[in-house]
Amino acid sequence: MLLTRVLSALVLVPLVVLLIVAGGWALAAGLLAALGTAAWEYTRLMQAGGYRPAWGLTLALIAALILDAAWLEAQLAPVVISAGLLVSLTWQLAHRIPANSERGQAGTATADWALTFAGGVYLGWAGSHAIRIRAFEDGAAWLLLVLAGVWLADSGAYLVGMRWGRHKMTPSLSPKKSWEGLAGGIVLGVIGNGLVAAALGLPALHGALLGLSGGTLGTLGDLSISMMKRQVGVKDSSNLIPGHGGALDRIDSLLFAVIAGHLYLVWFAGLGAA
Repeated sequence: MLLTRVLSALVLVPLVVLLIVAGGWALAAGLLAALGTAAWEYTRLMQAGGYRPAWGLTLALIAALILDAAWLEAQLAPVVISAGLLVSLTWQLAHRIPANSERGQAGTATADWALTFAGGVYLGWAGSHAIRIRAFEDGAAWLLLVLAGVWLADSGAYLVGMRWGRHKMTPSLSPKKSWEGLAGGIVLGVIGNGLVAAALGLPALHGALLGLSGGTLGTLGDLSISMMKRQVGVKDSSNLIPGHGGALDRIDSLLFAVIAGHLYLVWFAGLGAA
């Protein structure tokens, strides 16, 4: 299992680094491909629970938010979210509720609309923060630092948890996660990311604090998707990535981290768009 995880990471991490360094539309296209796949997996998860979110509308909302972030002059996110809310609800009215329906006969239409809209905003809005970080001065290095904090914390939590994990965090959501693993992830995230920051020519303190964020908030992102999977009785979002599950399983912790990382860089590191 560990070897499979490592081999998958050896393929994926260089690809992600290349897209980040390239930036621009290459990064936007890569993000859209990953988030679109995650949205498809998310839709299948909800279908396993008896719901019917509209994957096409979720994908359209994700694409609009990613493209808006890539075209920073536009700043159309409020318009995109507003339009997505209205269109997704109207689509449910037109396609999911029978003309002769009475109270209680509309099935899961309201839940389907909420899941469609929430999935698009969650994946698209969170993902767009990666592009916003890349737009900062030295944005490629900063984005790599934010992601490295999560990767290091995840690796530390996995290794320490496997060896010394005794006290489970949330057995009902993630039976393998332990408090010892969380502590190990935070330690490796803080120390390791400080060193990564120095190697990238960035302040080590910022790297350490972003590692702390990756180890804590990244765990919350992971548990959030675990909550959804447990509700519908599914272990992994898919088997797309050997040793890691699906795209949604792989990016769940990153979604929280890029939002927190962007806010940290704006509020505490004093960065703005280049």
